[in-house]
Amino acid sequence: MANEIKDTWERFFAHWIASTLGFFFRSLLPVLQSWQDPVNPIQYPRWWVALLFSASISIIGGAINSNMPCKPRELVKSMSIGFALDSASVLAGISPTP
Repeated sequence: MANEIKDTWERFFAHWIASTLGFFFRSLLPVLQSWQDPVNPIQYPRWWVALLFSASISIIGGAINSNMPCKPRELVKSMSIGFALDSASVLAGISPTP
């Protein structure tokens, strides 16, 4: 029982933040692609809506991974869960970004 990993709030918040970043990066990728064109001005309207939406949906990713340690490998897994959650939200049609 000494080696048992338990859910803690610190682990939940670490994985929730990593999942939120993965979710937000998925919506940010098209914007990053458009930033490479120097002719067009940089535009990302309502970025805060996408960030709040990603934070609310990523609670799922934080809850799933909250029993894992906060090591870089596990945080990358949480980011990939966030990325997958955003893809699922786009396919389900509930994403606030087009």
